[in-house]
Amino acid sequence: MKKSVLIFILLLTSIAAFAQQKISGVVTDKQSKESLPFANIYISPTKGTITDAEGKFTIYLKSEITSIRISYIGYKTVTIPIEKNTTYFKIQLELSQESLDAVVLYNKENPALQIIRDAIDRKKENDPERKLNSFKLNSYNKLLVTANPDSINGQLDSIFTKKDGKLVFKEIDSSNYSFKKDMMRSHIYLTEKVSEVSYSSSKGKREKVLATRMAGFKEPIYEILGIKIQSFSFYQNQYELFGTSYASPLANNALSKYNYKILDTVINSGRESYMIYYNPKKKGKTSGLEGILYIDRESYALQKGIAEIKGVIDIKAVQNFDYNKTFEVWFPTDKEIQIQKGKTDDSVSLFGATVNVQREKPQDSTTTVRSNEQKVSDFIFLSSKTQNFDLSINEPVKIRGRGLAIEIDEKAHNRDEMYWNQFRTDSITQRGKETYVVLDSVVAKDGVEKDIYLARKLLRGYYPTKYIDLDLRYLLKYNNYEAFRLGLGGVTSANFSTKYKLNGYGVYGTRDKDFKFGFGGAARLDKRTETWFGMSYTDDLVETGSSRFITDRRAFSLFEPRLFNIDLFYETKRLTVNLEHQITAKMQANLMLSKSNIASTYDYGFVNNGDVFSAYDITEAIFSVQWNPFSEYMQTRHGRTEIKSGFPQFAFQATQSINTFFGGDFNFTKLDLRIAHEISPIGKGVTSFLVKGGLGFGDIPISHLYHTSPNNPNKDEVLQRFSIAGRNSFETMYFNEFFSDKFVTLQAKHQFKPFKITAKFRPELILISRFAIGDAENIDRHLGQQFSSLKHGYSESGFEINKLFKGFGLSFMYRYGAYSLPQFEDNLSFKFTFYFNLGF
Repeated sequence: MKKSVLIFILLLTSIAAFAQQKISGVVTDKQSKESLPFANIYISPTKGTITDAEGKFTIYLKSEITSIRISYIGYKTVTIPIEKNTTYFKIQLELSQESLDAVVLYNKENPALQIIRDAIDRKKENDPERKLNSFKLNSYNKLLVTANPDSINGQLDSIFTKKDGKLVFKEIDSSNYSFKKDMMRSHIYLTEKVSEVSYSSSKGKREKVLATRMAGFKEPIYEILGIKIQSFSFYQNQYELFGTSYASPLANNALSKYNYKILDTVINSGRESYMIYYNPKKKGKTSGLEGILYIDRESYALQKGIAEIKGVIDIKAVQNFDYNKTFEVWFPTDKEIQIQKGKTDDSVSLFGATVNVQREKPQDSTTTVRSNEQKVSDFIFLSSKTQNFDLSINEPVKIRGRGLAIEIDEKAHNRDEMYWNQFRTDSITQRGKETYVVLDSVVAKDGVEKDIYLARKLLRGYYPTKYIDLDLRYLLKYNNYEAFRLGLGGVTSANFSTKYKLNGYGVYGTRDKDFKFGFGGAARLDKRTETWFGMSYTDDLVETGSSRFITDRRAFSLFEPRLFNIDLFYETKRLTVNLEHQITAKMQANLMLSKSNIASTYDYGFVNNGDVFSAYDITEAIFSVQWNPFSEYMQTRHGRTEIKSGFPQFAFQATQSINTFFGGDFNFTKLDLRIAHEISPIGKGVTSFLVKGGLGFGDIPISHLYHTSPNNPNKDEVLQRFSIAGRNSFETMYFNEFFSDKFVTLQAKHQFKPFKITAKFRPELILISRFAIGDAENIDRHLGQQFSSLKHGYSESGFEINKLFKGFGLSFMYRYGAYSLPQFEDNLSFKFTFYFNLGF
């Protein structure tokens, strides 16, 4: 009996070992010895794989085979016998003069180019988002960070050192043993998502997340849900992988970006397709896309797409399409992306930033010997798989509102297992279930969710308590009028109410010995459009000549650069009524009515109709719109969040002061415009432009004129003017030197990639040029303050070297042109910069 059991176990073991058998190898050109990327490897007439970008392949065998067949366009097809004891193959292919039957070569042009031209020209009739009026589908996504335990050598690692020609035992390293044990139990991380994707030609595409679960978290980290891991298809001009946009191999200008080569013709869903390899024409320091396109021979639609990035990390994205005969369209059915440690030092772009890895120096084998050379990092990989199902085409779909990319159902994070099982296209394994158990315990024990909640609040400038978020902007500031400005502020949190908000603050200036304060409240009228009605009262100081768009989002910084040097303020007691409303997710509108009592803190009088006003009342109506047409937004149960900042961005504001309403003294109109744009090619730094303009007419006192953000202290020596540089201010323009009732400014910056001097010392160079032009009517109406107009045009240029030490850097700017000053040093600005970096 025991013998029978033993034989049975041995039989099962041998079967299991055979089931896990794999063969691998590399395919190269016999003459040049260069690898042949994406060659076809067949184990049967209809089954097989392709080599990767380095010509390598791996096949896992579930049944015994006797041979494999390798084909590559322009080369002779070969058949290699499989011997039982051989698992690795070095395959060399010979060139052949054969060509594809259906490919006609005109003027000896690469035939792949005409195929790609046809595919690009016919995108309108092949791209589902252009051809179809509407579609709706469900999708299931599972993302894993894991390692295959079968690939890990779990033996204990004995470390020896060489001494006098002998091996001396040093220590036992159990890292691989422990890691394999952990991987047999659970994954490193797991997250799942069920979505409903709706599209209409009039409103675009909307993803509604019906269910989401992130191991360890009761509520998902919404910022992660907002990351576009992989584009919906290759048809757009940009193809996105992990937050970084690349030129798509089917972009309108793709022929100028990529090389193309026909590899083969294959059969998919009963239809033939061209198998075309592409790679970047220009090899930069940051890796670009290369891969395979399967182009339908009849319609030139995409049947399948593969995109790879090779560098310090390797990324491989695969997307499959299925032919819908009813609507004659190839529609995306599933997509997968994998990330693992790479074999080269080439930079890779992730989330819009360049990733570099400082590789460990290999241990000196002459002094140290290990019994197990494997590294844990070599086996860890990320895998994200998405499966589309329940597709309906050209049926009515309902998409509420415009401009929203992602909407999270309020119950998405509270779905039970029965709900999940309705949508899972890939069943959850025991390792997956255990991953949730392990990480739920670890995250709860370490208080990770509380730390994330605190970090979110701190980044926005709040310190949370149970019902009130303390506003950190009011704790400590400094300017030349108040000196130190000390205070405290706060706003009620969602724990207090999600429909009502109360806020207030109080501050005290150590030099002017005066107390300032403000308070207000708001009520939410509509949740979906984020419509709020509010009122507020402030008794505080405002910088003379400053203006802001009331649609601007709350900004928080450790300190405000220009504030240090400002000395010209006016006192205002202001009552406001405000209405906020999202016209679309990409367009925010604000309407404000206000009554202000204004008094100058300096010697000033404004002449109007023969009277001189040193204090006056202003009644204003302000309408402002912020429009970011290329940004993407996500709606969560906590509100709207920007998940991708797109450019250009536009802001417009109209202000009307009325002298016949609520006791206003002056009648004037102001129109303001701001355009911001950024260009950020992969691996080439960032070029940014900022255009601001204002037009005012009527009776405008100096408090409501425009300055152009001057930031040069009124002192004689260069070193006396040494202070902190602003972000978008004129560094050589002296405070209170110019005021305008009409102006235009243009700023251009180019930020180069950081210089890799050492692993930690990576300074950044920014080239800057600024220009301003403007004018002021009837300057003689402004008594007590001397200033000039900008009618001849003001120019300054220079550079910053940032992050020289702990975020600090230096700024050098020079003033030239019509307003250059006689003394050279008076045109020079030398300051320090500070860019706070959180390290992630």
